Amino acid sequence: MTKFNIIALKHPVTMELNDSHLGQKEYWDKVYVTELDNFKNNQDDVGEIWFGERTEQKLVDWLVENMDPDSSLADIGTGNGHILSLLAEEGFSNLTGIDYSASSIKLAETINSDYPTVKFLCQDIINSPPSGERHDICIDKGTYDAISLASTSATDRVTYKQRIHSMVNPETGKFVLASVNWTVEELSDFFSDYFSVQEVLPCKKFTYGGVTGADVSIVVFCPVRTSF
Repeated sequence: MTKFNIIALKHPVTMELNDSHLGQKEYWDKVYVTELDNFKNNQDDVGEIWFGERTEQKLVDWLVENMDPDSSLADIGTGNGHILSLLAEEGFSNLTGIDYSASSIKLAETINSDYPTVKFLCQDIINSPPSGERHDICIDKGTYDAISLASTSATDRVTYKQRIHSMVNPETGKFVLASVNWTVEELSDFFSDYFSVQEVLPCKKFTYGGVTGADVSIVVFCPVRTSF
């Protein structure tokens, strides 16, 4: 699968990324149909672990260390739902995977069929307001990056942060975002009107052209009160 571009240098927060097939729903529908067929033929093949197993495990470790296993958790853009399998194995009991692709939901439900505490919802949170249910934590591993690569990203990115803010418990909720297309500084700037940074998870560093950056940016946000 084609990877996102890794951006090491900070660019203006108003900049939009180039359009890509990774920002198109039709592309993801086809991907998950193929991955479901592969899983049915070989149940050791859960499909693409987006950003790799190391990043996924880093998120799971943070959640285990910092969140109560009874916490209500929503995985935004759940894909194959594999991270929810890992959390269910760790004792988390209130897990929801949300994705706009019906093919994704079918794959995730199949992969998680042994975990009754995991449920899935097919919903496009950009084009339809969420149900109003609040979660103790929302996680995103690649969905914001995909939205940033859509032809409508200029408006969709703003809608996205508004929607996530409406889905997180306003008093104690957390939003954990992993990205390879945006630096920690860019994420902090863009989300600052709805979220404040609580923590930045350490990630592997690389150096290119004399500039040091991380291959993945992982930020833990807390919601802020807004007057919007």
